[in-house]
Amino acid sequence: MSASTKLRWVILLPLGLLLLGLPVLAASGADSDLAQASGKGKRRVFHISTPPSIKPETLPINETPGGGADFSVDNPANVKDYMQYEAYNTFPRDLDLWNLEGKRLIRSLPVISPDKTAFVYSEVMFISNNRQTYSRLYLVPVEPLPGPLQSHLPSEDAVNPPPPPPDPALYAARFDPAKTVKLRQSLVGVGMDRVKSFDFKTLTVVDWSASGQRLLVKERSGVLHWGLRTTDILVYDQGKGTVTIYPEVQRIIRHYWGARGNLPHLDKLAWDIQPLGWEPASDSTLLMKAWAYDQNEKKFLGLWRYDVDAERTELVQLEDIAMPVAANGWLATPVPVPPGRDGRGDWKDTLKHPFRHQKPVGADSSEANAPP
Repeated sequence: MSASTKLRWVILLPLGLLLLGLPVLAASGADSDLAQASGKGKRRVFHISTPPSIKPETLPINETPGGGADFSVDNPANVKDYMQYEAYNTFPRDLDLWNLEGKRLIRSLPVISPDKTAFVYSEVMFISNNRQTYSRLYLVPVEPLPGPLQSHLPSEDAVNPPPPPPDPALYAARFDPAKTVKLRQSLVGVGMDRVKSFDFKTLTVVDWSASGQRLLVKERSGVLHWGLRTTDILVYDQGKGTVTIYPEVQRIIRHYWGARGNLPHLDKLAWDIQPLGWEPASDSTLLMKAWAYDQNEKKFLGLWRYDVDAERTELVQLEDIAMPVAANGWLATPVPVPPGRDGRGDWKDTLKHPFRHQKPVGADSSEANAPP
């Protein structure tokens, strides 16, 4: 090979490599590759050229302008939430204990915290041997919603279709007491410390506080088939991890009416304190109504306010009037999803039958438009 031919290859070969986008190896000496391989000549230093810059491709963030009711606030990934939330403490609620002796176990509605990270519910159990009823309160952390499993770039959507969204039944299972038994934590139980025939004790969730750090619960005690005797107030403090009962509320109300009222035979009356809930935007102030009654009549004992932190009881009104009460807790119900509207299985069906939903060209008859 002539010297001019060698020189032409030396000039054209690097230019061809640059056009192909391959790294170029530049030798610092004039020795050939054969001389380097045989160990002769000077040592060669190779410099690898920097590849051309590539603009990074970022994954898009799924956003919905203005939020919207179709997306849950407890889902930072903005995944579709197939649950509908409504306020719990819109009216005084009591346990539905119909046919307790036949069912032996009744669960209350799960009440979700304001930030939707936990929910509480109570269970009422009946023992047929001694006709005793007892109750227990449970706290369950809410499992987070599954996020989008997108592990490829948007330009690869053609070969990597997006995964289907989770089953809508998964969203309802997060708030189902029967499906979260392993996650629940017992907060308090009543009537379980001793065996007492015909004893009747229940726990009812009233509402969460504004910050979700406290929970108001009422305990009702009585005798089976005879009636209610007393109602007490319990408060669960999530920050301290304690449940506190406040019997002084009942004692103060009894003292007030015993000293100023005309209620004879106080010990023979049934005392019903109905906690309404928390004051709006409050974590410490409770509102409640009180009644005293026997088999003949029922007397309203006033509207009262109690400060949990200051341990102070205050009479608000002796008339039964409406008061603004906060509704912080939530009830969750599944949103009905029409068949084929949940987004599951659409892309898989398209891959298996790519021409399934295409209309034949020039076909106008109902037979050609009918699905296979």
